Amino acid sequence: MGRMRETASFYRPLAPLFGAIFCCMLGVGASLAVLPFLVRDDLGADTVTVGVVIGAIAVAAVLTRPVAGRLADRHGYRRVMLVGAVTSALAGAVYLLGESSVPLLMTARILHGVGEGAVYTAGAAWLVSLCPPQRRGRVVGLYGIHMWLGITIGALLGTVALRVGGYPTVWLFCVVGSLLGMALVAVPPAPARVAATSRAALFPTSALTPGIALALAGLGYAALAAFVGLHMAERGVANGIAAFNAFGFTYIGVRLVLGNVPDRLGARRVAIWSAGVEAVGLLLVAIAPNLAVAIVGGLVTGAGLSLLFPSLALLVINRTEPANQGAALGMFTSFWDVGLVVGGPLAGLVAGLAGYPAAFVVTLGCALAAGLLAAAGIRSTPRATPQPVTGSTPASACADPG
Repeated sequence: MGRMRETASFYRPLAPLFGAIFCCMLGVGASLAVLPFLVRDDLGADTVTVGVVIGAIAVAAVLTRPVAGRLADRHGYRRVMLVGAVTSALAGAVYLLGESSVPLLMTARILHGVGEGAVYTAGAAWLVSLCPPQRRGRVVGLYGIHMWLGITIGALLGTVALRVGGYPTVWLFCVVGSLLGMALVAVPPAPARVAATSRAALFPTSALTPGIALALAGLGYAALAAFVGLHMAERGVANGIAAFNAFGFTYIGVRLVLGNVPDRLGARRVAIWSAGVEAVGLLLVAIAPNLAVAIVGGLVTGAGLSLLFPSLALLVINRTEPANQGAALGMFTSFWDVGLVVGGPLAGLVAGLAGYPAAFVVTLGCALAAGLLAAAGIRSTPRATPQPVTGSTPASACADPG
């Protein structure tokens, strides 16, 4: 019972930030679920336009994250999170006003990307500032789980809202979710600010190599999401998308159960092994003769990527002085978005030239390359000791439950 109380005491100050990212991501999931049908069926646009509208949020997030991180380092994590939540709510309002116009929908997607990028980046840096080094890998992983849960549940609730009240109900749901996130951001005490020993760079070099590794690994996820169903259908197997659903199961499950492994065994070592596990999963998908093997491939791929992201993020944190960690995490996370943006078209090009299995073989090669970067090009260095400047951090937020 004593250990449970210590664990609860550790996570209690972090819960509002977990809740904030969850609530703000509800609108991201809801819009993703319904926008393709609005743009294609109601507005009569072609598939290219659908892709452009859907992808605009990722492009905006890529450009926003490094800037949001640097602003969070300089002006405070809470302030940037609040601005991000308000921007996400504004995006919901623009969806509502512009559902009959592709340009206005594009504007809403850009605002949504800016809001999402600001909320995620500032929140991740805030959490890192509250945690002792031996707990950061798990906490970053849990933060990512809440993000994915928000998107997944938001997609489900967005579909329900569409059936119940049409598109206006979906957009109001987006607004309400973001406002709830904004309210949760206001709950924790303001975090301590840290004095910088060097001038912050917009693109910190500490995030470059881990970020490239993350982008390479993300190509496999993009290929799996886009083409596993078509790949299995070509082999006469129905319901191939189940392999992608299996990915999500282990992505969340492994991080919940084994989220402390990067902290215990070392981020670099876990990153290397995780990249190898992802490659094995993609290989199973490539050669899968039936649905069972494809599902196992999806499970293994999810297990690999589940710990790869927090492991690489931990490497970035350990190589960056505390006062600049927001900028570094923002740049690092942008590489994930780059992998997703590039991964689908790249896998499609390879599949068109050499077939679907070749797309998974190429992306498993990219996963192995990510592991090689972790093995050869990434070195963790001790962080400088934080020097508080303003604000205060509660002792319970930094206490390690052991």
